[in-house]
Amino acid sequence: MKSLKSRIIGTLVVLFAVVGVVDACVSYWLSMRHIDELLDVHLQGAAVWLAAGKVGTIGTNGPPQHSIDGFVGQIWKQGRATPTDNTDPEVIFNRNAPNGFSVEVINAHRYRIYTLRKDTDDLTYQVGQPVSFREQTAGRAALESLVPTVFLILLVWIAIPVVVNAAFASLERASSDAETIGISRLTPLDISHVPEEVRPFADSINRMIARLQVGIDGEKRFIADAAHELRTPIAALQLRIDNLENASDASARGERVHELREAIVRTATMIRQLLELARADAQHDPGTAADAVDVRQMVQALIADLLPVADARSIDLGVKRFEATHVNAHAGELRMAARNLIENALRYTPAGGCVDIDVFEDVAGAVIRVTDTGPGIPEDALGRVFDRFFRLNSETVEGSGLGLSIVKSVVAKHGGSVSLENRHDGQSGLIATVVLPSRASASASASATLDRQ
Repeated sequence: MKSLKSRIIGTLVVLFAVVGVVDACVSYWLSMRHIDELLDVHLQGAAVWLAAGKVGTIGTNGPPQHSIDGFVGQIWKQGRATPTDNTDPEVIFNRNAPNGFSVEVINAHRYRIYTLRKDTDDLTYQVGQPVSFREQTAGRAALESLVPTVFLILLVWIAIPVVVNAAFASLERASSDAETIGISRLTPLDISHVPEEVRPFADSINRMIARLQVGIDGEKRFIADAAHELRTPIAALQLRIDNLENASDASARGERVHELREAIVRTATMIRQLLELARADAQHDPGTAADAVDVRQMVQALIADLLPVADARSIDLGVKRFEATHVNAHAGELRMAARNLIENALRYTPAGGCVDIDVFEDVAGAVIRVTDTGPGIPEDALGRVFDRFFRLNSETVEGSGLGLSIVKSVVAKHGGSVSLENRHDGQSGLIATVVLPSRASASASASATLDRQ
């Protein structure tokens, strides 16, 4: 595709060429008309001067006496068949021509004639001029008047590329700066000299660069944290393998195998959550549509999956308020967030405890609430538990510190909110609440927007 600069230069050159041709044609026509009128004034003036006797007597002897203006002058007396005075005997005007201007063809040549009659001396004065002479004179003068116009058009043609190149210089500098942008150099473009018409586009590029910088910084932190956190479970696996190899008898070997299996499960859980967090942080494909998710049915399926885990720890996992509600979300991600929320409650609830799940809809949207009877969270740590790899000091509970980070990332991406608070009903424990825009509230909001429009 041809560049914008080339298209602008080409368009302006063609435009000025068309305007120049039109201007030249109009100027030529106006000049011809003006000069023709000026020659008529001279023709009339010559007749008046001839009648006033200020040009002397014009004889008829000798060769034709054309003036520098191509005039032919004749004086007629009453009753004479030929002019008494004539500057060109070969040219005889019609003495009966009307007063004023007229055109006659004489000897195959057209003449523009001015006739003046004076009743006081019965004389007729005629001054004529060849039309071809007038046209040559007018054409030559008109062409001379076009010289400045032609030079001006040529000057504009030369100036157009210079001006356009100067106007695009700032864009070319910005383009050169953009060529240097890379993962290791995400420097915003210098838009101080960018034209106002292009500044919104340049601003959007700078905002995109800023978002990329934030995303890349986050990925770097994530990779660094993940590498650091994976050292511990991998070292534990190596230790368990060494212990298994050094087991002295079958009983010790069986115990070491059990420890190795638990270490593998913990490592697999951390890797799974790392992958889930990476997927939760990823942006949705614009072409992927959200699903209509039945929240109650989804939570019911999760409870069925996690009941064996709860039973193994003698935890009462069940529901209290369980109402139908639907949301527009990516089903896999929402299920992942809800699972991490419930698993987190099961992990910190002691044996014999209780985990209750509520699903309902209120004015805020669809609500998923998980209430446990665990130790709760210190008030000063409530704001930090959503940080990646943050774990409370606990000797009895092991975790990766990623579960709540996954929940927050998924919920925020779906336009919802998640909050934690300790119980205030006389029991220890934590209340985790997720609020998502329900399909009903989203439809009502869209209808209200249409009504306002």
